[in-house]
Amino acid sequence: MRHVFIFVCAFVLSACTLMPPAPEAPSVEPPPPTAVPSPTPIVLAHTLTAEVQGFRLSYPAGWVTRQTDQVLQLAPDEATLDLASPGPALVLSIDAIPLDELTGRFGAAIAEDAEALFAWSSMAAQEAGYVISPTRALTLDGGAGVTAELRAPGAAGQLSAVLGAQTALRVLGQASAEAWPAEAALYQAMLESIRLIPLPTPTPVPIVDRAEQPVVVDRGPDGFVLRLGGSAGPPDGRFVAARGLATAPDGTIYLAESRRGVWIFAADGDLIGTFESQTILDAYDVAYGTEGDLFVADFGRNAIARFTAEGTFVERWGSAGSGPDQFGFASPQRIAVSPDGNVYALDARPGPESGRIISSIVRFSPTGRALGRIELTPDLSPTDLAVDASGNVYLADTFGGVVKLGANGQELARFGDPALPEQFAAGAIDVDADGFIYLATYTEGILQLAPGGRIVARGGQPVTRGNLPAPGEFNLPNGLAAAPGGIVWVSDNSGEYSAITALRLQLDQEALAAADEETSATAESLGEEAALIPTLNPETLIRQWASEATASSFYAPDYEPAGATGPPDVVGCQDSPNAWAAATPDTLETLELRYATPVFAVGVVIYHSFNPDFVSQIELIDERGEAFTVYTGEPGPSATCPLARDITFPQTLTRIVGVRLTIDQRNGASWNEIDAVELLGVR
Repeated sequence: MRHVFIFVCAFVLSACTLMPPAPEAPSVEPPPPTAVPSPTPIVLAHTLTAEVQGFRLSYPAGWVTRQTDQVLQLAPDEATLDLASPGPALVLSIDAIPLDELTGRFGAAIAEDAEALFAWSSMAAQEAGYVISPTRALTLDGGAGVTAELRAPGAAGQLSAVLGAQTALRVLGQASAEAWPAEAALYQAMLESIRLIPLPTPTPVPIVDRAEQPVVVDRGPDGFVLRLGGSAGPPDGRFVAARGLATAPDGTIYLAESRRGVWIFAADGDLIGTFESQTILDAYDVAYGTEGDLFVADFGRNAIARFTAEGTFVERWGSAGSGPDQFGFASPQRIAVSPDGNVYALDARPGPESGRIISSIVRFSPTGRALGRIELTPDLSPTDLAVDASGNVYLADTFGGVVKLGANGQELARFGDPALPEQFAAGAIDVDADGFIYLATYTEGILQLAPGGRIVARGGQPVTRGNLPAPGEFNLPNGLAAAPGGIVWVSDNSGEYSAITALRLQLDQEALAAADEETSATAESLGEEAALIPTLNPETLIRQWASEATASSFYAPDYEPAGATGPPDVVGCQDSPNAWAAATPDTLETLELRYATPVFAVGVVIYHSFNPDFVSQIELIDERGEAFTVYTGEPGPSATCPLARDITFPQTLTRIVGVRLTIDQRNGASWNEIDAVELLGVR
């Protein structure tokens, strides 16, 4: 049994691991609240004052101390502090937090009731397999508190929680089960020596958000688009732990990250900003709502927070506990939003009888009203969840396979080969509007499954053990978002390495055709229910004509820029006022066109109706108003007239709303007339 560093987990939320007792260990009855007197007098020869934390205590001569984050530990020697499990000597751990900070983080109930503080603080011990005795009232230097013994196979101890005038204090003593009866009196003496002292007046420090653009890598193997972060770059442009991801319809990326809360990036990787590093205690996941709001799983507070799209805090709900609208000690870590706007959250807590961790899904309205809980079977230990357009829930299970549940929780299907459980074992899952499932697996890279479970596309691969991930490689994928335009974003972590990567998965046409046949057969067997089966069409090409146009000049009174809007309407090759033409025949001109539907562009078709083809440059304009060049060429006359000039390019990362043409007539064009410009793209 390892030391239960419940303070680190609960208050400051540093990384920790709670080791439960072995499954075969016999049940342990709560120990009686007794302490065996020490055979020798207890002498506390030294005093330590923790001014910042607001307490003073005495301890035996020769003991050593160690400060980790907000936790002070004391033991007879360094070797005892370094033990992985409680040993023959007492280890005392103390942490303190100002009451106003405790209230802000976890609510007034915990900061005003010592029993509530103790119950919340002891959850880590219970989840680790400790049995806790009934609590007893405790008064410590005028502060009201409670205390109780805890015991597990091979380990025992005592936990006390006290509310002072300014500070909440918790004191944990641990030793081996055999040693504890002799160490309990020393714990009691050190506990009674504690005095609460006034907290120092803090010096105001302005909070400055200094987030910088993470390193961008844009070269890699086929299917690799770009990577943000990694193990290099400016300190304020690096992720500590990149976790859950979400995308907006325009491709904007939201990343839940342990250090800064939520990072926001444009679809091309440009940093837009961060928000709520001060309000969110530990962001683990983020979900995009149907009304454009954002939901963040703050498992540090055992809560879900709601924000506007711009990052303004709206409300928070949830807390640690066993109530229908509460969460287990380390939950929620994963959330998803259904088409009706409701929020689904994964929860995990000890079962009421066995103590084994049981998972469930809690549903909330967009404003935090609890709508119900779906209890999952004991064989499921999901790492992530997603909700499709019909309200079905998809779970990525720890031990392999994808589990599909109906809206009321009934199991509809399991995908994956039982003989290869590791194939679909994944750290994250998502589902798109067409019902395609995306998995960030540990051994197979990133997979796209048809709605029936067949693999139809792949991307990326696992990193070679011992190496840092190269572009397109992953170590421990932790978040995934199927973005518009066929882009899949994946978060990944490996020690000092933390990054998010954009991929275009490589489609297997034969597998897609086979999945299409399976879907058709299923739809035929369903008859009238066939409408429930999604159409297998991952990308639909949109072709559209310009709705507005402006130009650097035009030949008045006719040949206005509007002549280049809409479909072609000039018959054959001729000089016609139905097309656009510049004011003079031998100048450098621009023609800018706007389109009603933003798309991730893949091509432009320019319809020349007279004296083609003097376009020397094509720029695309995205929703942010930023322009970038996708074509340059030598202007010159073409023997073909009329001419439909087809220009294709890799799919854009941002949605395009405009096209700007540069027409260079300085080499004798004699009025290059343009009748229409078509934009090709996908949603």
